[in-house]
Amino acid sequence: MSRRFKHVFLDAEGTLYIPRGGKSTWEFWADPSPRHAREFFELDDGVAEALSSLRCRVDSLCIASRNTKPILDALLDDFGIRDFFDEVLLNGNKGKQISKYLAERGYDRKDAVMVGDTPVLDLYPVRKAGVEAILVDRPYNRMVDAERIKGVRELPSWLRIADLAEHRTESRNSTLDDFFEPSRRATGRLISATGC
Repeated sequence: MSRRFKHVFLDAEGTLYIPRGGKSTWEFWADPSPRHAREFFELDDGVAEALSSLRCRVDSLCIASRNTKPILDALLDDFGIRDFFDEVLLNGNKGKQISKYLAERGYDRKDAVMVGDTPVLDLYPVRKAGVEAILVDRPYNRMVDAERIKGVRELPSWLRIADLAEHRTESRNSTLDDFFEPSRRATGRLISATGC
């Protein structure tokens, strides 16, 4: 089956990693440094496993962040996730950065998706640039009408569902039993965890 999204862009703070113990990120920005970042943030649940799964199924996996390079470098190294990413895009309008990245490589915008937690940075400018965007569900973004996942840990499953929705040619008035007909065995992969 062909893939609906081949290029995935992930925000960092609030998406890949979160403050320890429910702290506010504003507490961190009172003293922003690589040392403080290592103490303040932790990788969100299931991120490393999701990145491993994504690396096997997408053509490009990138970070698009407004964080500083020293802080982001410290966290990517500490969390051991740097090697999952093809590129780290820093600062500037994320919609423009993603568009430029795609254009330079001859990739189509319709094959890309951005995942982040902040609508004003991760959703609106990216959609304005013609790239799909979804939110990681956080208490501070629930007032925004957008498709969302609970965390990056759900992204591999979300992408598989997007693949199925894209290639479904008949009416969407189906029941769950329809997915288990012999002609649709591929859908069974949706339920199981897959490797490369």
